[in-house]
Amino acid sequence: MKHTSKFFSIIIISLLMLNGCSLLEVKLESQSVPLTTAELNTRILTREYSKHFFSEVESAADEIALTYPKDDTLHQSYVLLWKIHAEEGLQRAAYQVSPKVALIDTWVFVAQMEQFFSPEGKGAELFDSDIDYKTSQALYVDIENMAEKLLSGSEFKSGKEFVTQFVKDHAFDSLMMRRTPALKAWLAHQNIDETEAVATLGTMPEALGDVSDRLGLVSEQTPKIMTWKAELIAMNSTINGNDVNKTLESLRNTSQSFQDFVKNNPEYMQNLAEQMSIQLQPLLDDLDMKTDDKLNQLSAERIALEAMVARERKELVDMVERERKAIAIIVTQEREKFTQDLDQVSQDVLTLAMDKVIDLIKSTIIYFILFILAIFFAPLGLGYFLGKRAAVKKSTV
Repeated sequence: MKHTSKFFSIIIISLLMLNGCSLLEVKLESQSVPLTTAELNTRILTREYSKHFFSEVESAADEIALTYPKDDTLHQSYVLLWKIHAEEGLQRAAYQVSPKVALIDTWVFVAQMEQFFSPEGKGAELFDSDIDYKTSQALYVDIENMAEKLLSGSEFKSGKEFVTQFVKDHAFDSLMMRRTPALKAWLAHQNIDETEAVATLGTMPEALGDVSDRLGLVSEQTPKIMTWKAELIAMNSTINGNDVNKTLESLRNTSQSFQDFVKNNPEYMQNLAEQMSIQLQPLLDDLDMKTDDKLNQLSAERIALEAMVARERKELVDMVERERKAIAIIVTQEREKFTQDLDQVSQDVLTLAMDKVIDLIKSTIIYFILFILAIFFAPLGLGYFLGKRAAVKKSTV
């Protein structure tokens, strides 16, 4: 038994090592393009609407189920089928990679369900009440209003025309609600090439958020859907409770007989364990050898990864150093040029100032000389002029 436990332990370790080796295949997306704000809002609101859809369908279906007796297998089955296929179909529509495609597919699915339960649809006579149609109608109004807010005016108008035509061409014919993906038809309607349908998956955090949403959906919806399917099977199965009890009792008896055999035949079990050990030893040795090979391969890949990281880091340091030196040279050249320009400007300003001072001094000297001449020679000239004039008058007399 020790060898057997060792065998299973080695198998588990080997599987973990194999999975661990695959972790080395890491791709760093340095060119990932983030989703736009409009795309993120579209994704969030579409998925929030899906939760509203689930709640409304379940409430309406439960309300319809109460209008029929418990032993009305036909209508109770219809109720379960509606819940199962409506929620599975909307999950596939709403949780897609492209937010806009998810919105259009969700819009189409809700419109198809509304048409199916309408008086003109093939599901109009499934139930006696009109709760299914009113619920579908309200859900269609909600998704249409949301699309109008998320899309531009022209996009909403084009989208509504597309949804109306697509529902006419692909109407539901039963409660199986087989969904026809609207992606190709939508791309053709918008004249978009299929290779350009998904421009980007978003950044790593956005992609991880998408995965987290999907896992949350699975954890919430899968138990409910599995329960409804089990109820549907049990409701339409011919197996009764006595048959199930007899089967369980047979299994218990078989298990008890095997335990008694093991307990009452220790020598046989010991011999069986020894034979298994002998037969499985080559397999264990082979697993040991392969495990060692994988460990060696992992070590070599780790060393190669470390060497690659070291090279990239050295290249990065060298590049930064080169850029720093280039920037330092440019700064020095610009500083020297600025200093030279500043010296030249200083010299020009000084020369101009000296020229202006010399001109000012010259002007001052000239004005001073004129002032002296006016002070000293003006009275003399005036006296000479007056005396000569007086002499002329006297001689005339």
